Amino acid sequence: MTEMHSILKKLLGWTLACSFFAIGVATGQSPPCSRDEAIKAEMATDKLKTWNSVYRFYKKFSRCDDGSVGEGISDAVAKLLANRWEHFGEFVQRASNDKAFESFVVRHVDETIDWSHDAPKIHENARIHCPTNSARLCKILIDRTMPETP
Repeated sequence: MTEMHSILKKLLGWTLACSFFAIGVATGQSPPCSRDEAIKAEMATDKLKTWNSVYRFYKKFSRCDDGSVGEGISDAVAKLLANRWEHFGEFVQRASNDKAFESFVVRHVDETIDWSHDAPKIHENARIHCPTNSARLCKILIDRTMPETP
């Protein structure tokens, strides 16, 4: 009887695990970030120098977007928007085909970016150098980098 009990416990455990996984998939939740993935994601944030690399990171590690990984993404996004505006069209193209990616990037224009250097440059780029087909995105960036008034 104990052997049968053990088999039933294992079967119940697998059934519950599969159910939770299926519920997560059905609701659009991705599996949590493992420790190994978090370490890889943290190291990968240093290599986010182009919109293609940010997009690849987003596809591979977006579930690890927390803490220091999130801050690394924010820094990379801010540097691209502040210092590589000539490549903004690449982001716009990706964002037009993947609204979740657009949200991911916009969410990272946050309180952790360099507000003395990057935020004013992003604000200026979006205000002065916005491509005509990107007015909505530029407005979002202008709003997110608006200096707070005391």
